[in-house]
Amino acid sequence: MSTPVLNRSTLIVPLSNEAFIAKAHLRGADTILLDLEDGVAPGAKQAARERLPSAVRDVSRGGARVSVRVNRPLGLLVRDLEAAVIPGVSSIGIAKVDGPGHVRLVSEYIGELEAERGLPAGSVRLSATIETPQALLQAADIARADPRLDSIGMGPLDLAAACGFEPTAEALMGPMQTLLIAARAAGIHASGTLGSIANFRDIEGMRQALRRSRALGFRGGAAIHPAQVAVLNEAFAPTAEEVAEAREIVALARAHFAQGTGAFSYRGRMIDKPVVIAAEKTLELAEAVAASEARMKRLLAGQA
Repeated sequence: MSTPVLNRSTLIVPLSNEAFIAKAHLRGADTILLDLEDGVAPGAKQAARERLPSAVRDVSRGGARVSVRVNRPLGLLVRDLEAAVIPGVSSIGIAKVDGPGHVRLVSEYIGELEAERGLPAGSVRLSATIETPQALLQAADIARADPRLDSIGMGPLDLAAACGFEPTAEALMGPMQTLLIAARAAGIHASGTLGSIANFRDIEGMRQALRRSRALGFRGGAAIHPAQVAVLNEAFAPTAEEVAEAREIVALARAHFAQGTGAFSYRGRMIDKPVVIAAEKTLELAEAVAASEARMKRLLAGQA
């Protein structure tokens, strides 16, 4: 079995918050997003860019991937990319994407910087956040805009404000489905929570929102506070029951397929190859989760 890349949790860490940077690697997030955008005051952005190389080293000590969220205005965007396309950064997060051309423009400049700096071509990936109704209407075109793009997400508060509705699960259902279908059609990852995560003290509320998000088809989301990471990791990992069932299905499939049977019954359901493939992916994901948890336990034990 191959080991999949985990995308359960992305912890957003402002590059101007030294306390968050210092402990980010201990939080268990699959990805740490170093924020140059809304989390950094206008007057602090240059200092934040200068902090990037050492911050990347600091936050990646626990094995998390590192992403950098860049600003929307072109002048800031260029300076952000010049600071962020460096070794150790696996992806760039485009805030307030306005269309496929925006994605392609950013990708082109990243490619130039990779070539100038001796980085492997295509090594720095892209994610894009849809935050306006104009962008939502272009979700399918954005999702397939560029080979470097491997994830799209949604800014529910910004989208709700722009559209004039409350960021409730009911109001966000349609936009989230649009986003998910666009991502799936393009073969990329979709990240999001069916509701706002702004109230980081409401852990139970977030847990319920994540259950709805997972049922909708999402398999990862963002955290603005370290306390939210564990909830994301739990919500988007296979349950013990799902893993046990997947093992049974895979074992039965091997026996039936060896006998030339293409489909078989399991607990009142008909099981065929697509179901078996899904079960195999569940086992691969469970293996990756276990490896991540073991690595974090060793890291935390070393801090004691």
